[in-house]
Amino acid sequence: MAKKIGLYSLTKKCGKTISTAFLAESFATLGTNVLVLDLNSDKNFEVLLGFEHPENLKSDIKTVKISQSSWKYLKINENTANLDSEFENFDQEYDYIFVDFPSYDSSFNSDILKKLNSIIIPVECEYYGIDELDKTIEKIIEIENLKIEGILLTKFNKDNQLMPKFIEFIRENFEGMVLETIIARNYYLGLPKFTIENLNHFIPNIGYADYLKLANELKK
Repeated sequence: MAKKIGLYSLTKKCGKTISTAFLAESFATLGTNVLVLDLNSDKNFEVLLGFEHPENLKSDIKTVKISQSSWKYLKINENTANLDSEFENFDQEYDYIFVDFPSYDSSFNSDILKKLNSIIIPVECEYYGIDELDKTIEKIIEIENLKIEGILLTKFNKDNQLMPKFIEFIRENFEGMVLETIIARNYYLGLPKFTIENLNHFIPNIGYADYLKLANELKK
């Protein structure tokens, strides 16, 4: 049976899509069979994966092959037919399923949350990054048997002197909930037409290493 993990936060631009993609790549590198479900209505994930003309792509499972490993990607929405039976099939076929959620609440998102085992909450390493954190946690704990895997600190800048204080603050106020791995801020992720393939092929070890460390932490 697959372990189903959502990347969920009501805060925008905290790194959900990037984290979902790099976790999928990391888990595939570690030899696990991975599926990503994209719940966003925009095309950001497809652009990140380097799919050409994402507006013309059909809603079927696609293979993502960056290096030696590969994983699967599927965009789903409220109109996706037979979703319950599809989830049963996914459970048998994959080791891990990662779900990239949009930054808003809806009945459809709540239905998907009920199908998951746990949630990772990405939080940017800035004080404004926790504006919606309480609401995000409240929403998660409404769902019976849904575990918080941990708060994932993203966009860490070692040159920003306030960030160590922020990390100390969030570890104190959310004791036991913060994952050990911290994701460094990456200039390249904000570039136009950036794809995950660019990062792994042309700028090795920037960004990806943090997510590989996170994957190993989650597998313990």
